[in-house]
Amino acid sequence: MLDARWRKMLRDVWLHKSRSLLVVLAIAIGMVAAGALLDAWALVQRVTAETYRASHPVSATLKLDVVDAALLAQVRALPDIAAVRARRSVLAAVQSDGTRRTGVLYAYDDFERQNIGRLQSEHGTWPPRDDGIVIEQSSLEFSAANVGEPVTLQVGKSAPVAVSVTGVARDVGLAPGWMEHIVYAFATPATLARLGVPDSFNELQFVVRDTALDRDAVRRIAYEVKALIERGGQHVANVDVPVPGQHMHAAQMDSLMLTQGAFGLLTLLVCAFLVVNLITAMLAGQTREIGVMKAIGARPNQIVGMYLGMALLLGLLASMLALPAAMVIGRQYAALKAEMLNFPLAGHAIPWWAIALQLAVGVLLPVAAAAIPVLRACRLSVQAALCDPGIAAAHGGFHLRRQIAIGGLGRPLALSINNAFRRRQRMLLTLLALAAGGAVFLGAANLRNAVRGSVDLLFSSQHYDVLLRLSEPRSVDAIETTARAVDGVERAEAWAGGSASIAHAGGTLSNAFALVALPADSTMVQPALEAGRWLDRSDRSGSDRGGSDRGDLVISRSLGKDEPALAPGMQTTLVVDGRETHWNIVGIVDSGPQALAFVSRRAFAALRGDDRASTLVVATTAHTAAGQLDTILRLRGELERAGMPVASSQLLSETRRVLDDHLLMVVDFLGIMAWVMIAVGGMGLASTMSLAVLERTREIGVMRAIGARHGAIMALIQIEGLVIAVLGWLVSLPLSIPMSAALASAFGRVMFAVPTRYLPDAAGALGWLVMIVCVSLLACALPALRATRIPTAVALNYQ
Repeated sequence: MLDARWRKMLRDVWLHKSRSLLVVLAIAIGMVAAGALLDAWALVQRVTAETYRASHPVSATLKLDVVDAALLAQVRALPDIAAVRARRSVLAAVQSDGTRRTGVLYAYDDFERQNIGRLQSEHGTWPPRDDGIVIEQSSLEFSAANVGEPVTLQVGKSAPVAVSVTGVARDVGLAPGWMEHIVYAFATPATLARLGVPDSFNELQFVVRDTALDRDAVRRIAYEVKALIERGGQHVANVDVPVPGQHMHAAQMDSLMLTQGAFGLLTLLVCAFLVVNLITAMLAGQTREIGVMKAIGARPNQIVGMYLGMALLLGLLASMLALPAAMVIGRQYAALKAEMLNFPLAGHAIPWWAIALQLAVGVLLPVAAAAIPVLRACRLSVQAALCDPGIAAAHGGFHLRRQIAIGGLGRPLALSINNAFRRRQRMLLTLLALAAGGAVFLGAANLRNAVRGSVDLLFSSQHYDVLLRLSEPRSVDAIETTARAVDGVERAEAWAGGSASIAHAGGTLSNAFALVALPADSTMVQPALEAGRWLDRSDRSGSDRGGSDRGDLVISRSLGKDEPALAPGMQTTLVVDGRETHWNIVGIVDSGPQALAFVSRRAFAALRGDDRASTLVVATTAHTAAGQLDTILRLRGELERAGMPVASSQLLSETRRVLDDHLLMVVDFLGIMAWVMIAVGGMGLASTMSLAVLERTREIGVMRAIGARHGAIMALIQIEGLVIAVLGWLVSLPLSIPMSAALASAFGRVMFAVPTRYLPDAAGALGWLVMIVCVSLLACALPALRATRIPTAVALNYQ
């Protein structure tokens, strides 16, 4: 049989069932938000450890002339090397379902090697056969290809070749093909030979033996391998060392989930406010009962345990609701994150510790929130508790001399405004809960506007419609003359360039980045300057190592972030095509998330000794995607006839769409937390108004006794709620300033830096006002309806 104290506790919960239900639901919503994020993060971390790291990701990739079995044996014999393999990657045009897409084909010396960059077959045949290719899992839907059906591949100016898709495999080391808009596929050297590509390998990849090494240590080993290769008479064109043991998108995902987790904790804090409100109101109505229990011998710790047990029960009920929902949502969210990381999620379970932590937080959070009001109530003396006037007391409210008086307001409206301030502490907690949700909502809106503004600024500096890459470099004059003669071409420029690396002290190089060589007076691109100046038209050359003249170099902000030592006015050494060249850094521009640098085409031509280019940018007379695609087809045909086949083409509008998809997806993830917090804040307002109706039961009875209609009583409650809601809206406006700065900073860590918009625009502020008014009307509807249903006699006798 239950002890009398616990029977009283259950009775109190039942008597306050509506408010208790609101608290349980609010805690459950907060736990679902925070718990789903924790479950997703924990599951992604487990998948990363069990899938990505277990695949033995490649430590470094070196590009050279030819990789043969003898060289592999030499590198494998080095003490720091655990595994090594040979690879060739080829850029190709993939045509399926009537559409051409950019593809990358990978050929390996052994597709089934398990100790380096392990590839996993999903379905179909594996490894690839000489008469077909295997599509990478993340590219399958984007490629519009089907297993067992043919696709057409074309590399450079070679003839198109139809090959069959024989299977699907997964490479967890690749960024998702659907996100990068690239068709990744695996092919044998014999298949590459059919496409006109040498069947030899030209890339060497290895895994270090000590997986705990940092990037600099791995880079030193990579340069030892480079030195070994060059002692054998070969030239190493490029050395690429990724962050050890970390997927290329992992840092972005971790930063995003950390930011969302912070808002999840803030939501739980708002839930704690509701617990404080409920317990405080409950104790205000039971102070005499506490006095009676003390008078008949109840010890303070027994009374404290009873009320904290009630809070524990509420937390347990909320946890029972939240944990299953959090697990379902968390797994779905983790599946999305895993898809963005190109990981399979099947067969992996949420770690037990994540569920145990959520249960502990869900149970203990209400107890911690209730502790202060419970201890305060239990410290009252027996005499003070027995003399307490009850829940309808004016304690904590404004006395008549302190009531708000606003000229021109009717008595009912003035009464509603003053009622909103009767319980200042409760009103403040409710107001802050609504304001916090509003601040996140406005901050997310500011971030969306800032991202769109940055993308607008980025693409407003690019005055062309399509970019085409030729299979082989050709004369600048020949390319531009041919392109300008095509109907529909308004302007055309040929750009040169290639891959470059920064030479660091000690003989190591940075990771490769794109070097773009364009006319210094180009009309096709005019990036926004952040520091320094743009390229000088008089810039003629970048010298080789023995010269004294230096060419101008303009770096992107992203490259400056990767290499913080670079700044305008400094000199740097770049390795381009295996040669060291010296440059003056003259400016920094905002060119989006990609790390790259700009030089004048004239300087680059002087460096290489020829004026050939392989990239063509074109401004068309057509302003629709269909018209621009038609111009691309004519360009391809004319360039083909001129002996300059096109390897790939990309509409600028398509490039922008891909970037928008990447960026706005992150913004939307951050904005979801605002809706969760607004929902919890609305429940807090509903709880506050429910308590207000309970406290003023006798007042409502008096009003009904002197003739007040139901509509007037409901209006009093609704206006009181609107006053709190509008105050929350006003507080959220200045609170959105630091929130906007925090969200912009978080986005900068996840993607790239955007200008912070501190003040919300008029549309966003007005939209939030409309939303909070709707939330208030919904939250106050049930308390207002309940106020009209209390019989007058019962209300007048309420204590």
